[in-house]
Amino acid sequence: MRFDLLGPFNVVHDGRPVVLRGATQRAVLAYLLLRHNEVIATSTLLQAIWADEIPATARKMVQNAVSGLRATLAQRTGAAEQAMLLTHAPGYLLRVDSDQVDVSRFRRLAADGRTAQAGGDVDRAVSAYRDALALWRGPVLADLTETGVVWPELVALEDQRIAVHEDLFGLELDRGHHHEVLTDLRGMAEANPNRERLNAQLMTALYRCGRHVDALEVYRATRASLAEGLGLEPGKELRELERAILQHDETLLTRRPEPAPRPEPVPAAEPAPVVEPLPFTPAPVIALPRTEPVESERKPVVAIGVALAATPDDDPEEAVEVQARLRTVVEEEALAAGAHLPGESGPVVLALFGLPRTGDDDAVHATRTALRILDRLATAGIATQIGVDSGDVLVEFTAAGPGQVAGPVLDRCVRSALRAPEGRIRVSDAVREASEPAVVHEASEDSPGWWHAVSARQRPVAEPADPGGFVGREHDLDLLSHLLGFVERGGRPHRVTVLGEPGIGKSRLLAEFAETLSEQPRIRVLDAGADVAEAFAVVPGLLPQTASRLRTEGGDAALRTAAGELTAYGPLVVLADDLHRADLETRDAVDRLGEACAGLPVLIVASARPGLLEAEHGERCGTTVSLAPLSDDAVGKLLDKLLPGTARLIRGRQDLITRIGGNPRFAHAYAQGVHSRTSPFPGLGQAMTPPLVRRTLAAQLDNLPAAEKSLLKAASLTGDAFTAEDVAAVCGRDTTEIEGTLSRLASLSVLRREDDDAGYTFRRATLRELVYQRIPRATRTALLCRPTVRRVEALA
Repeated sequence: MRFDLLGPFNVVHDGRPVVLRGATQRAVLAYLLLRHNEVIATSTLLQAIWADEIPATARKMVQNAVSGLRATLAQRTGAAEQAMLLTHAPGYLLRVDSDQVDVSRFRRLAADGRTAQAGGDVDRAVSAYRDALALWRGPVLADLTETGVVWPELVALEDQRIAVHEDLFGLELDRGHHHEVLTDLRGMAEANPNRERLNAQLMTALYRCGRHVDALEVYRATRASLAEGLGLEPGKELRELERAILQHDETLLTRRPEPAPRPEPVPAAEPAPVVEPLPFTPAPVIALPRTEPVESERKPVVAIGVALAATPDDDPEEAVEVQARLRTVVEEEALAAGAHLPGESGPVVLALFGLPRTGDDDAVHATRTALRILDRLATAGIATQIGVDSGDVLVEFTAAGPGQVAGPVLDRCVRSALRAPEGRIRVSDAVREASEPAVVHEASEDSPGWWHAVSARQRPVAEPADPGGFVGREHDLDLLSHLLGFVERGGRPHRVTVLGEPGIGKSRLLAEFAETLSEQPRIRVLDAGADVAEAFAVVPGLLPQTASRLRTEGGDAALRTAAGELTAYGPLVVLADDLHRADLETRDAVDRLGEACAGLPVLIVASARPGLLEAEHGERCGTTVSLAPLSDDAVGKLLDKLLPGTARLIRGRQDLITRIGGNPRFAHAYAQGVHSRTSPFPGLGQAMTPPLVRRTLAAQLDNLPAAEKSLLKAASLTGDAFTAEDVAAVCGRDTTEIEGTLSRLASLSVLRREDDDAGYTFRRATLRELVYQRIPRATRTALLCRPTVRRVEALA
């Protein structure tokens, strides 16, 4: 029989899993296995399984679990071993051969490795360390910790695993294998920012790979983490390593500086190879992800930092348990919301929204997640401080996803969490502005410029009335009116799906359509909202028994009955705005509505962003209307209403129209920016780009396939207009393939094909700036220094 604890808990006999009955039985066996061949008091066992509150029937539950375990184990062992789980005052003793438990095998192999290392047998030590680490299949007892199990033994095991990694990395660096271990070393150091030895090893590996700036960035991040989390400065060894890197000390290429003393390394047969610095290496960011294992990119994120408001004064075990419960809650809520977990920063647990893909509503998701975390921890009696901030980070992507993440926003978020009042969520003004429609905030009295998130709104705040009026969508409005006439004449339902990028005017089109119908009392207009059945039930004029059936049943028959009553004197129009935000139940209800209303004059108008509904519900879309960007003339008319008196400023006005790119929401955002300035059209460079525009374009960019996004980066490094040959000079890919991708991007209105065969241009200058800024500076320098690449013009 084999017992596996280093990962999800498994018990295996003759190659087949042994089924354990119930969570209590699994927890009892797991804890006894962690301390096998040792008498465990019943009181200790009870406290381990029920850390918060021990139920009155706990002892009986443990007795039943032990009885069941004895029967299960006895069926799969010989007669001489049937009593392996014994009752032994004051508790229980699990007698088992240590080789049957992977934890024991891990510890034995780790000890063998250290013995071999001390004796100078490097190959044997490396083999033993790798065999020990190969036993790990994930976090120790991963499935039990998901249920809230937090034991000090698990923390100690994790610490032992990291120590073995450090020993292995040290030997591999001695052998000149810095390239081979860099990815694993980076991941471990990122997850453990306060382990000085691990970060010293990462700095050494980066330096030997020619990445001197990255090595110094690791030191900076480690120092910030130690200072913010523990109030400490890095140790002497780490400080000396930073000084040696700054001085380009040649001994770093062969020696291994570490904070903790270790056995003398065996010198490598040949010195480690010297790699040229990054500016002279090919730029990985432009290469296809399939062929380049690491890709660096600057990205905007929204960060959550969660810290304990108070820790137990004199009980280290209790402090560890409370911190582990906090970490479990944060990880559960963050992962459920699609966030990335970069690891802890001292006493602060971080979660990042915007990795791997940026969303235009990342601030909303982050703030709502912070509210849920605060509520759960408060219910568990754990007082916390939470900070939420936004900014750019430098992230390294691997085939497995985001790797190392660095940026000042992480440090700011840590400080914000530690400065937040107990039981409050401290958010920056940028996060408040972006999440305001969905979250209630109040100004911070003690920190001007900061806010506190108070609660989530039941329904997002609608956008204010459009002062610019309805411009440039008259033909789309006429089409909806024509389809309504088709439905009324034919006496059968029809669905229209309006697709378009964020801010292009989908919601405004539906609102304007509803407004034109409000003067025709025979036509009923219904806002489906988040609950189709409830929306029908509250319509005035519906018979009480019909409304009651909708609230209790909500099935197709009830919907048909309600639709029949509402279409007695004219057609029914059902509006379902922003269907991409709805849950699957709501989407399915809208899909089934046409079938439920067969033979009735019902027009269903839904709006959504491109890509989502075609994949899931394309067969039921009926008519699809794709909203194109507004023409420059239409944008000009909109600006006449938003910014009266500026039509004479031709040059600045045309630049503004170009940046708006036909998106009405962008026009409003830019107009608000102009209103806040003293001059009508100040410099329209990056500094004036409204946050809403940057968020929206960043989300659109990350929704593109990786190959198309990669080509846009290459294109941003060429001139204002570029050809496939120009892009090929940057990224080294096939020209024919590039031409096809550029053509597709033009069809998506990301690029514009020039009429004079000059190639392509970005449809929005702001998008080009954003793409350009995604490329790390060192990579831009390397690419722009190539003789085949035209110098990029200065970006505003």
